Amino acid sequence: MLLILLCSCQYKELYYEQDDWADVTVAFDWQHAPDMEPGGMTVLFYREGMGTPERYDFAGRQGGKARLQSGTWQAVAYNYDTETILYRGMESLATLEAYTRYSSIEEGTQLTRAGMPRAVGTEEEPVILEPDPLCAAAGSAFQLVMGQGENVTIAPQMRTEEVVITIHDVPNLQYCTGFGGALSGLAPSVFIESGIASEGQVTEAFPGRAIDDTTLEFRVRIFGHCPDGDHGNVNAHLLTVYVTLADGSKWYYTTDVTDQMHGGGSAPGDDVITIDIDELPIPKPIVNGSGFQPTIDGWQGIEINVDM
Repeated sequence: MLLILLCSCQYKELYYEQDDWADVTVAFDWQHAPDMEPGGMTVLFYREGMGTPERYDFAGRQGGKARLQSGTWQAVAYNYDTETILYRGMESLATLEAYTRYSSIEEGTQLTRAGMPRAVGTEEEPVILEPDPLCAAAGSAFQLVMGQGENVTIAPQMRTEEVVITIHDVPNLQYCTGFGGALSGLAPSVFIESGIASEGQVTEAFPGRAIDDTTLEFRVRIFGHCPDGDHGNVNAHLLTVYVTLADGSKWYYTTDVTDQMHGGGSAPGDDVITIDIDELPIPKPIVNGSGFQPTIDGWQGIEINVDM
């Protein structure tokens, strides 16, 4: 009898942790970014009181199902088909931030390896890599109960803007061998949940192209600009255009495009900013002994005024 008593034990029902989980169905509403066709969307689920999110990746733009433990959650989503964009501040929704690595004027314009000049006053601004198209948004907080499913809808919005710069009536384009541009006073990053541009100023550099015999076009994506614009604090934006000619001479032209950056195209909710410039005094290079003779080696600078 003593042996039986020593070997006996009280039976307790086993507890399975998975019984505390429930399904969450994620759907995306594309009304704010109808033209966006992402390769897929990452959804981060933040649980109240916990800093490390649960991550799910869904192909395409349709969404899908996730499985989470009971608790209070909030989801944030962004497209994962990007190469240049990096993330930091993953510990919370409020600090989650998209940014790109440091770059250079030379890398961005793809014109030369070293020695490209900067616009006066922007020499100390960091140069960052151009971001890929990014859309993102956060959903509403929801309470997940054991054994009960939940539907979550997220409406992504663009977190990058495109700046389209067009220069008209440009002479001597047939003698040009390369074009590049740099734009100053831009935001270094953007907060994923709110879409607010971060503090600070950076420059981005980018290639350009001739779209006809007298017109140059530059396109660059940015995280935004002037995070305190609503409070009267605005950044200055200088555009530098770099041109190389067939005779080996190199020219750069600097102009202030602040007014156009702050015009209608830069209003909240718009994702395209347009800048138009008339004329660019590109000289005719030396051809068979005639044309403009460069007077100095290296890059030669000209400041131009923009007619509004």
